[in-house]
Amino acid sequence: MSLGDHLRYLRAMRDVSTTEIAEELGLESSTPVNMAEVRYRPVEDETLITQLADYYDRPLEEFHWHNARARKYLTFYVERAMQQGEPISLTLRGGTVLEGRPEWWDLVAIGLRPEEGELLVVQRHAVVDWPGATDHWWDEEGEPEREEA
Repeated sequence: MSLGDHLRYLRAMRDVSTTEIAEELGLESSTPVNMAEVRYRPVEDETLITQLADYYDRPLEEFHWHNARARKYLTFYVERAMQQGEPISLTLRGGTVLEGRPEWWDLVAIGLRPEEGELLVVQRHAVVDWPGATDHWWDEEGEPEREEA
């Protein structure tokens, strides 16, 4: 699960707005908090990450763990598997592991077909981990590295 998804989850559990969080952190606007929640790539502002971990009274390592699993990297993983016709494995927030071949994806969900069974629609925000999530097979711009032809 990306840091943005994790932040939205934690905020929902507290029932607060990004404006309220920004005010408590002493920020001039809620823009940094909003941007941290919607980014598809890792959040690079280490000070903000630390402030948010303190705000939620959670270990900083937890935020780094989620930050290493950006939504864009999940997209690369699913897209690569679709192109190569390979199965994937997704670990959900509760610990359930789903395996199958991805048939489609969008910004919200992944269509996953288990070996035997009907198509499952997996909400992306529920996916906390996947094999190779932090292998960084992408370039400095966060794009998948091109394979040599």
